[in-house]
Amino acid sequence: MSLFFFHVRDGSTTFDGDGVEFPDLEAARREAIVACGELLREVPAAIWNGDSVRLWVTDRPDGQGNTLYSLNISPGVR
Repeated sequence: MSLFFFHVRDGSTTFDGDGVEFPDLEAARREAIVACGELLREVPAAIWNGDSVRLWVTDRPDGQGNTLYSLNISPGVR
């Protein structure tokens, strides 16, 4: 099991300092996709304001280390 750290920028930035254990990179990738879907269900104010939302997964806490996955959601053209 390895620790993976999930960070979010949606108008403000939230850094994961604790991490979540997953057996491998594939399991962490699946969770990143699920977490991104949950963010979208909440319809962050950033999207309505025209800003992007980013969820990224690293191998170190607090946004440091190597970025393993990054999911970016940008508003479409109005």
